[in-house]
Amino acid sequence: MRELNHALSASKSRGPTFFCVGSNHRTAGISTRESFYLTPVEINQALQDASQRFKLDELAILSTCNRCEIFGVADAPDKLTPEYLYSLYRHVHTNARDQKAFTSDSLSQSLYILTGLDAVRHTFQVAASLDSLVPGETQITGQFKDAIHLAKNAGTLGSMLIRLSQEALGTAKKIRSNTEIGRHRVSIAHAAIDLARRASEDLASLKFLIIGAGEMARVAAEYASSHRPKELILANRTSSRAFELCQHLGFGESHGLENLQNLIARADVVITATTAPNFIIRQQDIVNAAKGRGDGPLFLIDIALPRNIEPEISNIDDVYLFDIDDLRDVVESHIEKRRESLAAAADIVSSSVANFEQWLYSKDFSPIMSATSQYFMDLCKREAEKTLAKDIFSELSQRQHEAINAMLEAISSKMTSDVAQTLKKLPESEARQLADALETIYKRD
Repeated sequence: MRELNHALSASKSRGPTFFCVGSNHRTAGISTRESFYLTPVEINQALQDASQRFKLDELAILSTCNRCEIFGVADAPDKLTPEYLYSLYRHVHTNARDQKAFTSDSLSQSLYILTGLDAVRHTFQVAASLDSLVPGETQITGQFKDAIHLAKNAGTLGSMLIRLSQEALGTAKKIRSNTEIGRHRVSIAHAAIDLARRASEDLASLKFLIIGAGEMARVAAEYASSHRPKELILANRTSSRAFELCQHLGFGESHGLENLQNLIARADVVITATTAPNFIIRQQDIVNAAKGRGDGPLFLIDIALPRNIEPEISNIDDVYLFDIDDLRDVVESHIEKRRESLAAAADIVSSSVANFEQWLYSKDFSPIMSATSQYFMDLCKREAEKTLAKDIFSELSQRQHEAINAMLEAISSKMTSDVAQTLKKLPESEARQLADALETIYKRD
């Protein structure tokens, strides 16, 4: 576990404030992340319930193998305190398998809290895969879209989160189009195959068993098949999906999970990537499979969360078990190749955050400018009516009256525009002082 590495930052916004409370691969180990993991069905229920209980109109939850984060909009400072957000996080995970992870001490070690522009920047980095275990992997962008879609279905997606998600995905697209970060696609699944080189530098000499038929299993199978291994066995609970993947690859053989021990006995490297909620490979399975294997080590690489392989298996001789957290060394080599791209991507994020800040800034002062504009309009109208009612103007035509009113409206608009431009040009502290003064002068009941 790592200690909390992001301090709660005070929001500069006068209105609703973005927040993010969550954990990722840097702040929580895999066993804790297993406790934090939520399925789409659980997310839908949690969003609806938490929104009502905590009086938060805008909420979204992103849950993957490497993170579980709650994004939201708070309308009051007391909803941004660690105590409040820890309670929110705990409530969302009411049915978690290990409640030990949700004590106040545990949460303070595992969670980070970000507010205001810090939360905005983090959201952009997450959607663009800059905060991923493997920077540049493409899967997280799709997972982020899914999280927003779940929030929409749950009725917890409002205008603020809609704008935030649009800008985040736009930033991700810009980074992928304007940097080299996505030139050579990598992912956890790619890293898993590269880790298999510890079994043999020549991947073509190895027998692979890949269990699962989802996105990560597919990517692992495609990458493995590109090396034309000695054998490629694809297994899935629904054997037809494994067969479809074999057809797609034009390589390998497909199976169900009925004879899993026999399949393991044939393999040098086993990669698991299923969504099963419990272990599908236990210690006794490996003991039984070993009876049918020849000499040589067995490499087990578990890239699922919750994990698919019982951790105690690592105690068996000549069996080497790796999970997602063990991929860090492999991932680090990918990161080194992308340092320059990461720097360029960070610049794009900074630019996007600055643009978003400008939108928040104008949105923040919008009610004040609206009140100011209305005051000027009402003042011009009032004075025009009094003045034009005098005898001296009694012979003015309707067209002349309309021309005078149009002129006064133009003056009112120009005055409002001048005030707005002044607000934009001033340093933030001075702009807020001016805005406070305008609010005092032109406030309306």
